[in-house]
Amino acid sequence: MILKSLLCSTLSSMAIITSLGIFPLNVNAQTNSQANCVQEPQSYISPELLATMAYRESFKKEGIPGYGVLETEFSAGNITAKDIVQAAIKACVLSNEYGIASHENYVDDVKSQLQSMIQADNSR
Repeated sequence: MILKSLLCSTLSSMAIITSLGIFPLNVNAQTNSQANCVQEPQSYISPELLATMAYRESFKKEGIPGYGVLETEFSAGNITAKDIVQAAIKACVLSNEYGIASHENYVDDVKSQLQSMIQADNSR
């Protein structure tokens, strides 16, 4: 009888907690674009590493060319730092769980890193 009472009490408490939304049903929900990821996207990648990955064709399947073509397209404004961040999210490399694609400082840092890489490459 005590066990039955305890079980009923526990179930009632769980129902209340669930209905109040104290524990979200899906804590690790990703954006729709990342729903089919095979690997777990990283919550943060440094802007320097992301720019390097783009330069080395890591996002070619997502439409971001590498090396000299990226330099030309980026310098012409045809590819932006935001495009690179979005490509990383689409490639399941970077998570957008915290809205990193809309963080202007992060996107600006990726842009600065890529500009520095292009400038260094052109000065050789």
